[in-house]
Amino acid sequence: MTTVTKASHRLGSRVDYLPRVQGPSANWAEVRLAADGDRLDDVVRLTRVTVRRRSGVMDASRVEDLSLDEAAALTPDSLLEVRRPVSYKGMRNYIGRMALPSQAHEAHAGWFESRNEQEHYRELLMRHAVVQMATQPLRLAWAFPSGVRTHVPDAFHLTVDGRTTLVDVTRRKRLETPEAVAIFLLAQATARAMGWRYELRDELSPQHQRNVSLVYSHRHATPSTPTWRAAVKGMPATQQVLQAAQTLGAGASPNYAAVWHLVATRHLFIDLARALTPDAVVRRRPLSTRSNPCLISL
Repeated sequence: MTTVTKASHRLGSRVDYLPRVQGPSANWAEVRLAADGDRLDDVVRLTRVTVRRRSGVMDASRVEDLSLDEAAALTPDSLLEVRRPVSYKGMRNYIGRMALPSQAHEAHAGWFESRNEQEHYRELLMRHAVVQMATQPLRLAWAFPSGVRTHVPDAFHLTVDGRTTLVDVTRRKRLETPEAVAIFLLAQATARAMGWRYELRDELSPQHQRNVSLVYSHRHATPSTPTWRAAVKGMPATQQVLQAAQTLGAGASPNYAAVWHLVATRHLFIDLARALTPDAVVRRRPLSTRSNPCLISL
């Protein structure tokens, strides 16, 4: 166990909080063969999971190297990020921090490393009843005869029903690379071995991304919020957006902002992959979490 104090976010270089894995990198041919073959379970069984646990002291943590059985009991609220992303002048990708759900901390934020990640996390929070979430949460290390390969998943969340999920966000172009697919297969098998779900997400469609940004921007409460939420209880199970907006409006003026607020805070639900037109369908119950066009099956 190693005690680590907070490192500042250095301009132009990624901040790694974990000690480097010793030894050579495993041969990619060996990794691909194992990920897509009979040796997958054997490799996963010996996975080492390295985390930074909160130590109870502000800005301090301790690094722990865990077996799969030990790691299975982890929760997002107990973890700090194991690295922070690169930041430099002229960079093309967009990084930042966003507020994330927590049961143990009044205020909690996590990093996103691209606009793609940011929109996925927003979509995830509107689709799932997430109560805890962490980003850059842990490092997975897989041992092979030729060496070691590591991977840091993008996010880790816990939903109100007690299910934990490990998340990776990628680009479709990257899935054309056999090495990337092998790593995602290993991550998926490792998550399942710990009793967790695994989600691999690719880019949202332009329509989906616009909808997520629009609706999420209405998540903040207003003085009318209690009235809007009370009105939901009297609404039909399924209705058009225009009907909901009229119910929530003042007089003859439909209140679309109220509808988007209720969707952003999971009081109403809508298919964000489709155009948000007045005749789009809005529901009082969550949509199926299985029919999500941005999830990839390996």
